[in-house]
Amino acid sequence: MTQTSDTLLRLQDVSKRFGKKTALDHISLEIAPGRMVGLLGSNGSGKSTFLRCLNCLEDPNAGKIIFDGVDLADLKVDINRQREKMGMVFQQFNLFSNMTVKENIMLAPVQIGVKNMRLTRLKNVFVPLHNAWFKAFGNAYNKHIDKKLVLLQTQLEDYKTKLKPIVSAWDETKTIKYVGGKPFATYDKKLTKQKLALTDKVENLERKIGRTVPFAQKSVAPLQFTSKKEIKKAASITADKLLESIGLSDKADVYPSTLSGGQKQRVAIARALAMSPKVLLFDEPTSALDPEMVGEVLDLIKRVANKGMTMLIVTHEMAFAREVADKIFFMAEGKILEQGTPQQIFENPESERLRDFLSKVL
Repeated sequence: MTQTSDTLLRLQDVSKRFGKKTALDHISLEIAPGRMVGLLGSNGSGKSTFLRCLNCLEDPNAGKIIFDGVDLADLKVDINRQREKMGMVFQQFNLFSNMTVKENIMLAPVQIGVKNMRLTRLKNVFVPLHNAWFKAFGNAYNKHIDKKLVLLQTQLEDYKTKLKPIVSAWDETKTIKYVGGKPFATYDKKLTKQKLALTDKVENLERKIGRTVPFAQKSVAPLQFTSKKEIKKAASITADKLLESIGLSDKADVYPSTLSGGQKQRVAIARALAMSPKVLLFDEPTSALDPEMVGEVLDLIKRVANKGMTMLIVTHEMAFAREVADKIFFMAEGKILEQGTPQQIFENPESERLRDFLSKVL
């Protein structure tokens, strides 16, 4: 699927289950480039699982995640290449204790740069063979692919036709039960089983169609770097600039154990920026910090956001989310219950769950 020019990230009916527990329940949303999105909710609402699915650390059981025009579930997609476009900042810093601050920041650019250089060289070796095969057999192969796609599309439409009435009937069986004072939705078990089975078939066919592509000629790919030495030099320059931007140039050659919590998280943010990602994902970046160190990390995040970086941040810092976010999603029980601007969410909450959440955190 091709993304529209104003959409960087799109989720379509994404669900994630761990055994019988549903962590994400049919999540659908779109995020435009340059937006700062806040993700709010109580512990266990699915926020961290949401980020982990985006960063391909978890695989959804159903639905699609379209990032930068690419379906991340497509088996032909190089997931590692897509993850290079995402920076992830965790709660616990995750810095390597046996490396200096600068080495931590340089690690990914050097390792990935060397891997990509070698992979590009290897692929270029096979380009002449590929094009010779295409010249001899390409047209016949593509005619076969066209027939296969027609068959797959017919099967897909058939399954979608069967799924539609089952989903409608399934929705009508919804009942609300209260456990410990909290509402839980339940559905007819037989219809749920039928719905999940057909949904899986639809998803599998959509992925199969996405992988069934015509054959085409290839060109030799240019090399960005020709040696590991060049890669390390470029990574070193980038690391120095990032350290200067976060005010830690004097800490380049020290080890993480000598840093404060706030300094460690600033280094973690710099490391996430080292690959020039298209989006930054923050999983409660201040939750492991002492209160006096929270401000310096939030100030850095704010500066990065002001430069136009697309961000998704899971946070319990309500004042920060209200000030910086363009849009806020409120999650509960794996669902997005409410979304809107900070003003709408904080001043005019519509759902009782959101009003109850805000009354406890504000």
